[in-house]
Amino acid sequence: MLDRLDDPGQPVTTALESLLHDTAPSLLGYFLYRVDVAEDAADLVNETLIAALKSARRTPAEPEAARMWLFGIARNVLRHHHRSKARRDALTQRLAEALDYSPEHGDDTHDVRAAVAALPEQLAELIRLVHWDGFSIEQAAQHMGINPSTARSRHARAKELIRLHLEPAHEAPESRSKSDRIR
Repeated sequence: MLDRLDDPGQPVTTALESLLHDTAPSLLGYFLYRVDVAEDAADLVNETLIAALKSARRTPAEPEAARMWLFGIARNVLRHHHRSKARRDALTQRLAEALDYSPEHGDDTHDVRAAVAALPEQLAELIRLVHWDGFSIEQAAQHMGINPSTARSRHARAKELIRLHLEPAHEAPESRSKSDRIR
């Protein structure tokens, strides 16, 4: 039986470590059924364990109540994960719309992320700051320690590189209008 965690005779971590050790496989199963990527499930278990350790003094004394408390933390971690994923996907969609990109088939989130990842790091960071984090170009420039006019030209260049990356491979550059070509 789990001793009270606020018992001065028992370190907080001993009782909680036992609870975490016994419950971790169940937590992994809980997350595996609720997320698309198995690696995310493992990360969410870790986040849950960290949150539980931070709140160790609030762990109930009764074993079943302690287990339910831990699953309550897991539920909150999962909610946060889904909110974050929804935000990332919405920001990726905004970036795709800003680039006037509409995929012919399926989900474009992966394609846009791959296109941003293919950019040189300075350009990728600028795109992330502006389109994913909601900074203005001037704010992003300040954050990156560059001149705002430099940021504007880099932003335009980054968008063009992303467009080129997202164009279907069979589309020849001649099929693009003159105003769409790099100058």
